[in-house]
Amino acid sequence: MASRYGPTARRGALLAKATLSPGGLIVGGVLATIGLLSGIGIPWVIAAAVAAWGTTTGLALRDPKLVRGLLAPQFDRDLGALDREHLGYMTAAFAARDRFEQATADMPREAEFGGMQARLKVALEQLYDSVVWAQRADVFLRGLDEAALRERLRRAPRALAGELQEQVETVDAIRARRDDTLARIAATTTGIETLAVKVAGLALGTGTEGPEQDVAALRHELDAYVDGLAEIEAELKLSLPPSA
Repeated sequence: MASRYGPTARRGALLAKATLSPGGLIVGGVLATIGLLSGIGIPWVIAAAVAAWGTTTGLALRDPKLVRGLLAPQFDRDLGALDREHLGYMTAAFAARDRFEQATADMPREAEFGGMQARLKVALEQLYDSVVWAQRADVFLRGLDEAALRERLRRAPRALAGELQEQVETVDAIRARRDDTLARIAATTTGIETLAVKVAGLALGTGTEGPEQDVAALRHELDAYVDGLAEIEAELKLSLPPSA
């Protein structure tokens, strides 16, 4: 699952989608059928398939949008570092990103959204950092015997109570920050999905304002998501003990 979202796989899928277009396949099929009916045989079929694919590929690689997509920076963080539970947060975000890109592909002036796609990459990278922190927090919390810690606090003499109370408060703060982080991750993913819906609406001409104002509003929303993730990322670095 993780390798599907790697930069090599993403570029490969983009190129395959462009070069294996229905038009090229139809042309190849027609040529192959003519050859078989004419009795020319397998060599003609192979030549027809190669010719159709080559023609389609050549036309596709002349598409500036495809070239921009192939050359655009891709998310390249190590998804293999995430366990199954936390990888799910990233795959949900990638799915939202894919829906956004599909929506922008249908826009008459999709180039207006180039900056937004770059910001999406930044958002995904910062979201990844937050997911990694949440995973570390979960590992840390699972390794604690909180019941025993709280029981020790209940029974502790006054001289030790202060130190144990501080430990309990630290654990509570980490759990609260972990819950807040996951909530922001979910909100960011939902926000990207909402942007995809709004972009699709613009493609259909259902925007509430002029195209320029609508695009500016969408960029502002995306900036808010990215900035929010950057803010929480800076705070998270101070939330766990260095050994966690």
